[in-house]
Amino acid sequence: MEQIIFDKQHLMQLSEKLKAVWKEMPETEPDFLEQYSSAGQEKKEREISRAVEKGKNGLGEYPQSFFAFRKRKKWKRQMEELSESFLQEEPLLDIGSVMGKGELRDFQASMKEFLRNARKFDKKLGLEDMGQALRNYMVYAIFLALNGRELKYRPAAFGYSMLYPYTDNYIDSPERTGAEKEHYNRLIEDRLKGKSVKALSRHEKKTAELLAQIEKDYGRPHEVYEGLLLMLEAQENSLHQEEEWKRERKESLRQENGQGGEEDLHWEEKRRREDKLQQTRERVLGVSIYKGGISVMMDRYFVDKPWTERDLYFYYGFGFLLQLCDDLQDIVQDKEEGNPTAFSLCRTKGEAVRKVNKLLHFTKALFGFCDTEKPEFKRFLQKNCYLLILASAAGNAEWMEEEWLARMERRLPVRLKYLQEFGIGMLGARRKEQEEGEKNKGEDREKERKKFMRMLDVLIAEERN
Repeated sequence: MEQIIFDKQHLMQLSEKLKAVWKEMPETEPDFLEQYSSAGQEKKEREISRAVEKGKNGLGEYPQSFFAFRKRKKWKRQMEELSESFLQEEPLLDIGSVMGKGELRDFQASMKEFLRNARKFDKKLGLEDMGQALRNYMVYAIFLALNGRELKYRPAAFGYSMLYPYTDNYIDSPERTGAEKEHYNRLIEDRLKGKSVKALSRHEKKTAELLAQIEKDYGRPHEVYEGLLLMLEAQENSLHQEEEWKRERKESLRQENGQGGEEDLHWEEKRRREDKLQQTRERVLGVSIYKGGISVMMDRYFVDKPWTERDLYFYYGFGFLLQLCDDLQDIVQDKEEGNPTAFSLCRTKGEAVRKVNKLLHFTKALFGFCDTEKPEFKRFLQKNCYLLILASAAGNAEWMEEEWLARMERRLPVRLKYLQEFGIGMLGARRKEQEEGEKNKGEDREKERKKFMRMLDVLIAEERN
């Protein structure tokens, strides 16, 4: 009997299970995380600094002259050797401990092919957008490794990963009207249903071409389109939730201004608002599970391996886990922009800390459902999920209690100061001051971007005999 993976009713049942498990998770500080000594942390910091310095010294000067063909070829060889050496010896994530040289080469080749196709597909795609797409593609690559599959490039995974920056940029853009966004979503829906579509812009045309990449792998009819339609629905649910919350907040602020402030509100009005906030939190939780869950299920789907019920639970839950990590990383930005998430709705540092504790406990419980023939890779992935959570919390220290951060420092392989100054960007956590610095570089930043793109094109170019 053929498996039906994207059954909405079943996914809703999984959502309720995960919601119940999330609520049951303790908010106490976890006692199961590995602890590191000060000496061990300092040693790890020295190893990381040496690896980074080795990389900087090995870079050399990129030959920019148009006629420096041989020099660029030599530079490319050096970069490939340096990259391979770095992956094998990288001391923070320690991926070399769970992947052999052959697997690491396959991983690099797959990433290079992805970037090569991204550049062919759209030369105008920015660095940040390409990075967002690549991060999602890496989730697919991680699932290949976790399931003992060959690390190879796949058009469907490419198309799906590239959809992230395209859809996010369009839907989040304040320059787009509601009618334009509605047309854009309907174009995606019609294309997924196999209907002919008429693109009204370059952006819509490129989006339709990415959806065609998935059709390359699966043809029609196929269940994969049901999953993508559910993903579209989840994104729309998230957008509607955000718009509704902003309308409610605007109305609440208007009432407060008219009555002198929140402290002057009648107790019945305060209770009504508390009830409303609790309802919003419930909706946010449901949308986060559904959106995050389906997103990651798509990556696992491209692995093309039969599913068990435990697989469904784990990968759907893993999507929720990654969604919560994103929300933790963006807590400051979401608060400023009024976006409702599990973390931006926290009103105090203590509440945010308790949520992080709960997330760590949830991660431990979820990995109990991760079935794999590669237990060492499972441990590697779980350990780095803990690291991602703690690094994300450290990256938003203004919303964490100092005493808690000090205690959590012993659960990190490096000290907080070192992580905040060096390692957070590598782990994906966003630091506002770094982002603002990037925005202020102007012409220098554009010059560096063009140089980087030229270097990237040389690095990912296919070898010609």
